[in-house]
Amino acid sequence: MINRQDNRHNARVLALTNLFCFMFAEEEEIYSTILYKEEVSNIDYDSDLYYKLYNGVKESVEELDEQISAHAKDWPIKNISKIDLIILRIAIFELLIDKTNEPSIIIDEAVELAKEFGNDNSSKFIHGVLGSVIS
Repeated sequence: MINRQDNRHNARVLALTNLFCFMFAEEEEIYSTILYKEEVSNIDYDSDLYYKLYNGVKESVEELDEQISAHAKDWPIKNISKIDLIILRIAIFELLIDKTNEPSIIIDEAVELAKEFGNDNSSKFIHGVLGSVIS
């Protein structure tokens, strides 16, 4: 979950958490219930990365989902687990729009998130889709 040592990983975890909540709640509820809770407020995370991922994914959902559909042809968006979908959106945002980190770092982080939060097959699915995106 939250790794007290890696502030960039923690930023991705918080972005994943808040984007997941955003799918089901109003934005104001997210900020009052997740980001500023006592247990989150004392965690070291890269706030610039967090806001870039959170806002970037929200603003680019349609474009990101088009990429997911193109590279996961056997899996319609509606059939992808919500956690896997958000992990893919974050990673594809970083790979194709932000382009700040090396693709291998982005894919490794996405696979780690899938292992932490997804089901038994999530990490393989995420790795396969992202491998297709960069090839």
